[in-house]
Amino acid sequence: MKKNLISIAVAASVLGGAAVQAQQYVNPDKTGQVLMFPFYNADNGNATNFHIVNTTAEAKALKVRFVEYKNSDEVLDFNLYLSPADHFAFGVIKNPNGAGGAVITADNSCTVPALGSANPPFDGTATVNATGSTTRIQPFVNYQYANSLDVDSTIDRSLMGHVEVIEMGVLNNVVDTTATVAANAKTAYASMAKHGATGVPANCAGLAAAWVGAAENTDAFETGGVTAPKGGIYGLAYHINVESAAAFGFEPTAIDAWSVSANHSDPGNLSPSLADGADTAVVHNPGVSPYHISKDAGGGAQATSATIMTGSIANDVMVNPAIGGMTDWVISFPTKRLHVDKAATAIVAPFTDNWTGSVTLTSGTKVEDKACEPVSIRQWDREELTSGPGLGFSPQPADSVSSICNEVAVVAMGAAGTASALNVTTGLTNLSASYAEGWQRISFGLSNKATANSANTIQKMAFGDKTLTGLPVIGFGAYKVSNGAMSYGNASEHKTAVNIS
Repeated sequence: MKKNLISIAVAASVLGGAAVQAQQYVNPDKTGQVLMFPFYNADNGNATNFHIVNTTAEAKALKVRFVEYKNSDEVLDFNLYLSPADHFAFGVIKNPNGAGGAVITADNSCTVPALGSANPPFDGTATVNATGSTTRIQPFVNYQYANSLDVDSTIDRSLMGHVEVIEMGVLNNVVDTTATVAANAKTAYASMAKHGATGVPANCAGLAAAWVGAAENTDAFETGGVTAPKGGIYGLAYHINVESAAAFGFEPTAIDAWSVSANHSDPGNLSPSLADGADTAVVHNPGVSPYHISKDAGGGAQATSATIMTGSIANDVMVNPAIGGMTDWVISFPTKRLHVDKAATAIVAPFTDNWTGSVTLTSGTKVEDKACEPVSIRQWDREELTSGPGLGFSPQPADSVSSICNEVAVVAMGAAGTASALNVTTGLTNLSASYAEGWQRISFGLSNKATANSANTIQKMAFGDKTLTGLPVIGFGAYKVSNGAMSYGNASEHKTAVNIS
């Protein structure tokens, strides 16, 4: 039913012969043009493994981007070219040759640049294994936040963050009827990405070479070689710690109809980003017919944010000591950097506070000036007993207002110092648990009194002639129980509540 309703909403613009328009929406079928993974972590012996799958019969050009947890500064991106039915697998691990995070893969799918390449001072490695396969490791970088503003410019800041995958378009062969066979072979881009009988693509080096040389050649690849995206990409991830013997599987949020235009960019280019999608979004309109509505959100970033706006998130909490129960909540704001990483007067709704990197106190000490958003927290046990609203994250800020400041937050349920179910330490906070077993709701749509001088002090944004109240959030609850030497992990996506008026 969800699919039918959304399809009707997306198709509304073509009724009566109107031109097709992109209208971003979360696809309940879990495939799309954009995948937003809420989390990766590579500290404390952890690894997070990812799969990106092309379910279509057409080759794809994708941008894969990794962004760190504090302000979503980019730490690595590359172009990925998938042949039809291709499956790209990789992991995020701690860099075995240095500090910070790194991508590791033995997959043969074409990336540009090739993973495992030189990138001083963060050089990658490519090791040929006895089986003939090649293990490639590409370290993350800290260029975007290694500056005079950020207090924390260490590469270890890249150990946690989130991942976004954007389909730039369909990869094609460009045929010139007046050209020689040899010349056309140089523009047979889709064929270059196609795997052969040995499982190796025909010519990954050819895709890389297409970006080098005369402008007319690179223009042919950037434009003629890639046409409008069509979706059909899905993702899968699991977080694992071998020593603690637990794994947690989770899926990305899939945005479809993100764009009707190709957005093919060269490697090393920060585009396309989530700001480059269509201005129009389709959102759920709970309890009111029509159950999905389409509106111009005023920009690509706002439209993507609109698709994941929620007034609250809810999920289980289980910290029963009798079974070694542990609970983490992963709370991710994948579009936040497109709203707050600006001058204080230019904060873009629905966020209310700005990231400026740091401020210098009168004592001369430089401290982080975080972009914090207030939240309201309430907990229930299994028999309807409830606790709140005095609940708050630890350590508490001076004014004791519960808030989330990082763009990826991992919250361990329990008193300060409680261990994490996901076994993370980077950016970890604690939230006291009132009950051994039950559920919890974290609500948004609040007024941020700390930013009274900002033009936007309430967590809401215009959506055409409507208003969306809350914040754009994705994430999941991670649950771990112990049985002697064995541990068991489970993950559950947060339940949302759209607030539209």
